[in-house]
Amino acid sequence: MYRTFYNLNSKPFQITTDPKFLWLGEKHKEALAMLKYGILENKGFLLLTGDIGTGKTALVNALVKIIDIAAIVATIPDPGLESLDFFNILAEEFNMNRKFDSKGSFLIHLKHFLHSAYAADKKVLLIIDEAQRLNHELLEQIRLLSNIEMNNRKLINIFFVGQTEFNDMLLQERNKAIRQRITVTYHIEPLSENETWHYIKHRLKIAGTTQEIFQPKAVQEIYSFSQGYPRLINIICDHALLTGYASGVKTIDVNIIKECERELRIPIETKKESSYQPESATKNVIAAPSVSPQEQPFGKKALLLMLCIIALIFGGYFLYNLNIEDSPRWGMDDIAPQKYDSPALREKESFIPGVTTPEKEKKDKSSEIAPAQKTDDASEMQAPPSTADIEQNKTLDKKQGIKPFPDRKMLIYFKHNSNELPNEAFEALDRIAEFMLHNPQTRVNVKGYTDSSGSYNYNISVSQFRANTIKSYLIGKGVNPSHVKALGLGPENPIATNDTEAGRKSNRRVEIELNIDNPE
Repeated sequence: MYRTFYNLNSKPFQITTDPKFLWLGEKHKEALAMLKYGILENKGFLLLTGDIGTGKTALVNALVKIIDIAAIVATIPDPGLESLDFFNILAEEFNMNRKFDSKGSFLIHLKHFLHSAYAADKKVLLIIDEAQRLNHELLEQIRLLSNIEMNNRKLINIFFVGQTEFNDMLLQERNKAIRQRITVTYHIEPLSENETWHYIKHRLKIAGTTQEIFQPKAVQEIYSFSQGYPRLINIICDHALLTGYASGVKTIDVNIIKECERELRIPIETKKESSYQPESATKNVIAAPSVSPQEQPFGKKALLLMLCIIALIFGGYFLYNLNIEDSPRWGMDDIAPQKYDSPALREKESFIPGVTTPEKEKKDKSSEIAPAQKTDDASEMQAPPSTADIEQNKTLDKKQGIKPFPDRKMLIYFKHNSNELPNEAFEALDRIAEFMLHNPQTRVNVKGYTDSSGSYNYNISVSQFRANTIKSYLIGKGVNPSHVKALGLGPENPIATNDTEAGRKSNRRVEIELNIDNPE
């Protein structure tokens, strides 16, 4: 309707996932690189999460198109199915040309199918969209599909795409087995205001125009309305072009956007009923006799008095508990226990396997510097805290109600070429998440590192994967995504030499740093 008016070849803001309109910002390119890596390296299970309307499906469609490999791809758009229905739809997607009446029969044919694909040097990718609709039983059946493998190579890559609620499902204890098999994960965030401007400009250009149809303040208002969600950006921009066309306006200003906002918003309050009633509505209506308070039955008065007393009791109980919950349930010492009593206590102290603190790391480094000494005997001891540090800690104790540990850092180690979190790390991450939920001023910096073996770009990607794995886990526990910053630094800042296996193992780590003093 408005295409000719704005000199457009096509409608630029359709909500359908047309691949030619795909715009890739830095976060989208990063997500594609990670997911492509997971498929090319046969990592098995991959996970892409994001809120409604962040463009997950469009990103997956783009991923399938840019993978420069021979691949057989099956997509399940709605996994809210019974197991046998799921197997038959999967068989249809893989062109098995038959219908199955039992799970056993399906698995036999699937095994032959996967082995044939392997012999033809083809990768098999199963994409499960709307993964948050999966039930536990079907999730287990999908996990078991990945057990079909040969020569230590996964014969099928399973790609979960879902809303953030899927993270909550994975964190359930009964889903622990599949959670630990997800080696590549990415959480896609909404666009920033600057990205929103580039997104709108890109889609207009693809549609056939380079004119600045939307004024800068209009774009600001679009971002305010959409909060960077591409689907909402498309909806309001399409509505604005239609409104501008109806008004004969070639340039969309902020007033048009505000008008569109009012038309698009769903009312959250119903209008008050008018006291006026037409005469026809009052006919044949007999008014109920009014009763004064003095004329109300005694039983009704007693009931009202009893309800008031109950309300007062529950109100007092609520206020009492509210005061108790003002203080944090977790202190910093609960997250990363530290003991300062003596060197002997520090020597005896252990956190959990695969997870450590900078003090323990410093002690481990000493064994590598002097290999002739026993690795359990650290020659370096931590210097006693300075007077300034003690005073700072006292100030923080009063301010935060916590006892901070030195540097407020925690280290988690990864195996070579692995993005899988060690089992023992989940307890520590749960403590951090719990602490952040009760201390919303806290921010976390997650820095991923690798050893220096392999190419630099590969190491950067792997370190970013590992940092994002930590971030996704914390977000899944309810932590605000904007409070967690994940960086991949590759082989930078080695804490040990890369000339030995022990040193390289120490450098394959993620450092988690809590920022309490200056959260902004």
